[in-house]
Amino acid sequence: MKPELIVDAPIVGQKKIWVKEINHSHFNHPFHFHKLCELVWIEKGHGKLIMGDYVGNYQAGDLVLISPEMPHLWRSDAVYYEKTLNLYTKATAIYFPSNLIARITDDTDSISRYQKMLVRAQRGIRFFGGIKSIILEKIAALRASTGLSRIGLFLQIVDLLSNTDHSEALASVSYRTSIDERDMKRFNDVYQYLLQNFARDISLKEMAEISHMSPNSFCRFFKLKTQKTFIQFLNEIRIGNACKLLQTDDYSLKEICYRCGYNNPTSFHTAFKQIMKVTPIEYRESLNQSAL
Repeated sequence: MKPELIVDAPIVGQKKIWVKEINHSHFNHPFHFHKLCELVWIEKGHGKLIMGDYVGNYQAGDLVLISPEMPHLWRSDAVYYEKTLNLYTKATAIYFPSNLIARITDDTDSISRYQKMLVRAQRGIRFFGGIKSIILEKIAALRASTGLSRIGLFLQIVDLLSNTDHSEALASVSYRTSIDERDMKRFNDVYQYLLQNFARDISLKEMAEISHMSPNSFCRFFKLKTQKTFIQFLNEIRIGNACKLLQTDDYSLKEICYRCGYNNPTSFHTAFKQIMKVTPIEYRESLNQSAL
């Protein structure tokens, strides 16, 4: 994937820890990467997250660690672009250089755990479980702190992150970051187009024309950049949206099928089970049971 560099944090070495508060109607960055590590807490909002070759959803409460040069995109759901609804997205991002801990301490065990965490962060890490609530409290405190208090809270956060097993890597093991600025706009245009049009038929020829490529060249380009076929990637976007619609009883399975771009229930059920490992009915039932 070919993202653009977003320099919305200080140059490495200029400042040890930098905190950015985001409070907008929606996320507005394109597909991008940073030169620093980034720890993101989503406080309000939901939408699509792409992290390397991972395509999924994000929601309020998510805590994600991203390594330097890891391509990613937070895309708010369509409702956040409707001004009349007065919805907004709130997040906190903490930026820091990857060698920060080694510059602060010579404790080999702490450095080793931290470095192992950063290796995993090359795939993007999402944290969960009881430890996450403790970390979020400390992030809130860090946001309001300065000086040595901020550094102390940051070290506590890193220590908790480095020692918890309650986390998951997002991108696949085989994913490798490859920054090529020439392809950046092309891939970003393709991804944004898919997000806006996944609910209708999208042909390979159509996508090739948008990319100014032949269909065969587009297929090779897309597979090289995402490690997935175009159809696999499109299905993941569609099924991710289906999962959101299944969380309420507002739509029948048939309605969800067509709202997510499938022409018939059979194709929808096949794609859903392939990606989610359960049928749409089983998925909805599991949500209802967990709510009891």
